[in-house]
Amino acid sequence: MEQTSLMDQSYYTTRLEALTARLEALGPRIERARHAVLRLETEQVPAGGTAAARAAQLSAARTMAATLESRDRQLRIAEAALRAELAAA
Repeated sequence: MEQTSLMDQSYYTTRLEALTARLEALGPRIERARHAVLRLETEQVPAGGTAAARAAQLSAARTMAATLESRDRQLRIAEAALRAELAAA
C-alpha cells in the first residue's frame, strides 16, 4: 500500500511540475496578446479597407487573448485539483 502511495505522490508531483511549467510559459503569451489588443484598440487608422482590416485584426487578437486567458484558468483549476489530490495521497 505504501508503494502505491509513493507512486501516486510521484505521479501528482510530476503532473504538478508540468502544469506549473505550462502556466509559466503561458504568462508571457497572455501578456503579448493583451498588448496586441491594446495597441490595436488605440491605433488610429484611416477609414475604408484599412479600417476593416484593422477591425479583423482586433477581433482575432481579442479572440487569442480570450483563448489564452481561458486556458490559463483551466490550467489553474487543474493545478488546484492536483494539489488537493497530492494532499490527500
